[in-house]
Amino acid sequence: MKEKLITGNFCLILIANFLLFSGFYLILPVLPFYLKEMFNTSNGAVGLVLSCYTIAALCVRPFSGYFLDTFSRKPLYLLTYGIFAIIFAGYSVAAYLVAFIILRMMHGFAFGVVTVAGNTIVIDITPSSRRGEAVGYYGLTNNIAMSIGPMAGLFMHDAYPMDTVFSCAMVLTGIGFIVACLVKTPPKMPMGHEPLSLDRFILLKGIPGGISLLLVSIPYGMTTTYVAIYAEEIGIMINTGI
Repeated sequence: MKEKLITGNFCLILIANFLLFSGFYLILPVLPFYLKEMFNTSNGAVGLVLSCYTIAALCVRPFSGYFLDTFSRKPLYLLTYGIFAIIFAGYSVAAYLVAFIILRMMHGFAFGVVTVAGNTIVIDITPSSRRGEAVGYYGLTNNIAMSIGPMAGLFMHDAYPMDTVFSCAMVLTGIGFIVACLVKTPPKMPMGHEPLSLDRFILLKGIPGGISLLLVSIPYGMTTTYVAIYAEEIGIMINTGI
């Protein structure tokens, strides 16, 4: 008999992850417009500014696994989730491009840790015999948010000020934070302070897979950054969300 996978606890982490990525994807396609309207940035500068988020997330991820193994996972998950939600409010009050870039980098750092922490917690709270299935469902919430968030963000950008879009993203992730607080995680024995070594941060066997993912992600990142601007230039902005 299969061990039970769909529990209240598992559903809570799915909802929390969906709301986290909904906030992320809600603002993703409209940030280029905001940068051009607010700071009069060029298309090249837009890509440079937005890449700060990804670079920050990449820089912190090799260390996030170590932090999660060394310290309590749920507090670290909630801390970075809360920071991720609050930073949305900062975008509205960033009066200078430098301030926006700093916020974007902080957002990337928080995102890099909270996503790894969420994946780890899913593994912790699900039966070992069904962890592959659990991770599949967990990843599905990302895909659902990816399909809904950009569409909603672009429609909101056409109808409301950008402050409203940022506020909605903050509300979504704020609700997600509350849901995440309800997730119960099993007690974890603290790890001893082992000597630091390269293999604690980089899995050499995973490098080929990482390179493959990198090559797939580059075209996606290029497209999502500029597709809305391109659609506006050729006159189909009203349907870009669809």
